[in-house]
Amino acid sequence: VDERTQSNWNGIIGRIELRATDPIWLEDVQIYPDAAAKQARVRVIIGNITGQPATGRLAANCESFNVARPENFGKHSMEIRVEGRRSVLEFNYQPGDTVPLWDEFNPALLRLELTLETSAGGRLCTDRWTASFGLRDFKRAGPRLQINGRTVFLRGRIDCANYPLTGYPPMDKDGWRRVLSIIKDWGLNHVRFHSWCPPEAGFAAADELGIYFQVELPNKRSAFKAPESKEAARWNADYLDLPSSGTNVSLFDYALREGELIFRHFGNHPSFVMFTLGNELGRNPAMFELVSHFKKRDPRHLYAQGSNNMHWEPSYADGDDFWVTCKTGKNLPVRGAFFSGDYSNGHIENRPPSTLVDYTQSIKDVPVPVISHEIGEFEVTPDFREIPKYTGVLKARNLEIFRQRLKDANMLDLSHEFMRASGALAAICTREDIEAAIRTPGLAGFHWLDLQDFPGQGTALVGMLNVFMESKGIISPEQWRQFCSETVPLLLMEKYTWTTAETFNGEIKVAHYGAADMPNSRLTWTLNDGDGSAVATGVLGPVTIKQGEVFPVGFIHVPLGQIKAPRKLHLVLALDGTRYRNSYDLWVYPPKVDTTKPANVIITDRLDGPAQQHLNNGGKVLLFPRHDELKHSVKGAFATDFWCWPMFARAAQQRKLEPPPGTQGFLCNPGHPALAEFPTEFHSNWQWWRLVKQSRPIILDETPADYRPIIHVIDNFARNHKLGLLFETKAGQGKLLICAIDLPALQDYPEARQLMHSLLRYIDSPAFAPTSELDRNLLSKLLPGNAP
Repeated sequence: VDERTQSNWNGIIGRIELRATDPIWLEDVQIYPDAAAKQARVRVIIGNITGQPATGRLAANCESFNVARPENFGKHSMEIRVEGRRSVLEFNYQPGDTVPLWDEFNPALLRLELTLETSAGGRLCTDRWTASFGLRDFKRAGPRLQINGRTVFLRGRIDCANYPLTGYPPMDKDGWRRVLSIIKDWGLNHVRFHSWCPPEAGFAAADELGIYFQVELPNKRSAFKAPESKEAARWNADYLDLPSSGTNVSLFDYALREGELIFRHFGNHPSFVMFTLGNELGRNPAMFELVSHFKKRDPRHLYAQGSNNMHWEPSYADGDDFWVTCKTGKNLPVRGAFFSGDYSNGHIENRPPSTLVDYTQSIKDVPVPVISHEIGEFEVTPDFREIPKYTGVLKARNLEIFRQRLKDANMLDLSHEFMRASGALAAICTREDIEAAIRTPGLAGFHWLDLQDFPGQGTALVGMLNVFMESKGIISPEQWRQFCSETVPLLLMEKYTWTTAETFNGEIKVAHYGAADMPNSRLTWTLNDGDGSAVATGVLGPVTIKQGEVFPVGFIHVPLGQIKAPRKLHLVLALDGTRYRNSYDLWVYPPKVDTTKPANVIITDRLDGPAQQHLNNGGKVLLFPRHDELKHSVKGAFATDFWCWPMFARAAQQRKLEPPPGTQGFLCNPGHPALAEFPTEFHSNWQWWRLVKQSRPIILDETPADYRPIIHVIDNFARNHKLGLLFETKAGQGKLLICAIDLPALQDYPEARQLMHSLLRYIDSPAFAPTSELDRNLLSKLLPGNAP
C-alpha cells in the first residue's frame, strides 16, 4: 500500500461469488496459441471428488467474434478417463486455415466452449467452461519484438492506477473500454501497469481493442534482503529473498504465488504479452530464478526482471526477453530528458535542437528489444478547473493548496494562461521525446509517463489529459497522432532556425509499423508561409515503404532567399491516399539585421552611475544584466520542469547538487510591440532554445501585485516566483527595458540578432511607454549596479 503513487487499497472489489458444480468438474482451462500453425494447445484440469474413477467425453467448440463475419470452426471431442482428485488433459485444437489471427489492427477473438460429460459409480456429471483467447505469437526476434512474424513498435503509456473518483480501477468492461479507447485515440497501442495487475475487465477490453499489456507484480522496492524479523517476514511485501525451509513467508514466495495466479486467471488473454517483477528494482539471484521459473511455467508472455532495474548502473539481465530502461550504459540514453542528478546530458534540454537525435548507438550492442523507460515527464502548471471534478473518495487538497499559493503570489488571474503556455511547451518537448524514439531503427518502443496527470509523489502534472482522462485543451488527439501512430512521416533536419542566405535541407523518412508494406507510396511535402500559402512543394516516390523499418523516402532542398523574413514556416508531410501526415515548424531570419544602438539609448550590463544619470535625464536604457551578479534570479531552462520540482529539488539537496531550475516555460503576448520583429507564439518554442538557455529570469516577487513582465517565465507550484525574462519600467524621467537573456553574447545566431533588432526597434519607438514605475531601491536590489 503506497498512497504516494496510488490511493490506499484495502478490501475487495469486483465480483465475489461461489459457483456450485457437479462433483466432477472443469477446474481450469489454459489455452496456448500457435499462430504460425493456426492451432492452439488446450490444457484442461478436471476435478473429481467422487472418490471413484470416471469416464466420459470432453467436447470443444470454437467460434470467432469481434470480427466482421463470425465463423464457427466445429466440434472436437474425445473420450476421457479421470483418475484421482485432479486429472490433466491436453489436446490440440485446429480451427483451420480460415481462422483469424489477433493483433492491434485486427483484434479477432476466439471463444472456446468445453462441455464435460462424465459418469462415476453410476452418477452422471456435467460441466461447461467458456474461455476467450486469440491466436497470436508475441515473440522477440533478436532485438525486435514481433507479433505473428511482423515487427511491432510499442507506443505505450504507464498506468499508475490513478482513479480519483473511486480510489480503485474500473471493474467493468465499459469502464476499461473508455480508458483504453482514449489511449488508442492518442495513437498508443500499449499499456505498462506500474507495479500492479489490472482486473479481468481490463484484459477483456484490451483484447477487443487490440492493446498490448505489460503487467507487473505489486513490488516497488529495491531492498532485496531478508526481513528484519519473523513477523515482518510474514506480512511485509517489500523484501525479496530466496526460498527457505523456514516458516516465514518471503517476498519470493509471495511473488511466485502471485505471478502464477496472474498467469492462471489472465494468461489466456491475447492482450497479456509481457510481464515483469516490478519497477526500478535492484538485482539478485532470486530475480533470475523467478524469471526463469515464470518463463517455463507460461510461455505465452515475454518476461523481464523489471522496468528500469539497476538504473543507477544500468546493465542487461541475462535471461530477460526485453529491457525496459532509460539508459543502456553510463552515457547511452534512450530517452531525451532526465533529472540532472541522474544524467546531465538529456538532449532536449542540453543539445541545440534538431530532429537528428536517435538512440542507435545506445542500442547497437544490446541483444534483446529495448523499450525506452518513462519518457516525457514534462510538467504542466495546475489546471484549477479540475478541482470541482473531485466528487468521489478523493479530494484535490494538493490543487487547493497550489491555488492558494498562486493567489498569495498575486498571479491567480494568470493560472489558465500559465497552464496553456506550459502545456504547449510540454507537448513540444514530449513530441521530440517520442519522435527520437520512433526515428531510432531497431528500438522496440517507449513507455510515456504519461498521457494522464499523476497526483502522487508531490504532484506530477505531466499529462496532456488531467487525472480524469479529460482534455486540458493543450493539443488534440488528431494532432498528437501525427507523430505518435503506427506510421509516422519524419523530417530529419539539422536545426530549426535558418536564414534567407541558406538552402533548407531535410531528409524524409517514414517510420512504418503498420499491418503490411505500403507499395507505390508517394509523399507530398509542402512548405507553407505564415499565412498558409505554399512557398514550395514536391512529391517523393513512388516507393514501397517496408513494414518494420524507419524507411528513407528522399531529400528536399529549398532555397530560402525568396522568404520574407523574419517568418515562421510550416513544413507538411503527407502520404498520399492515407491519413498519415506530420508537420514541422521552422524559423527563417535575415542573415543580417540592423542592431545599431539608437540615439538617446544606452545599452549596458549594469545599472551603474552613467546609466542612472541617463535615466534621470529622460533617456532610455536597455539593460542586459550580468548573470554572475543577479542574486535574485533562477537558472534559465528551455524545457518545462522534470516530473515534480519539490521531489527532485529535495533529491538534489540530498546529493549536494544544484537543484533543477524548476521553471515551466514562459507566457508572453506575441502581439507586444517589443516582439513585433520576432515571430513567436504565446509560449516558448524551439527558436527560443539558445536564448532561454543563456538567461537568468529575475525574481520580481516584490513588484506591485498587478505588475506583469513582457515575457513572464512560469514558476513551479512550490515556489510561485514572479519571474521576468523581459520587463520594463519608468525610471524617473527615463525608461528602462531589462532583458535577462545575454543577447550580446549570442550575436552569432540569427534568432539572437533578430530579437536584439526587435528590442532596439521597440525602445526607439513611441510604443516604448512603460506604465509602471518600479521602486528604485528594488531595482538596486535586483540589478547589478556599479562595478565592484
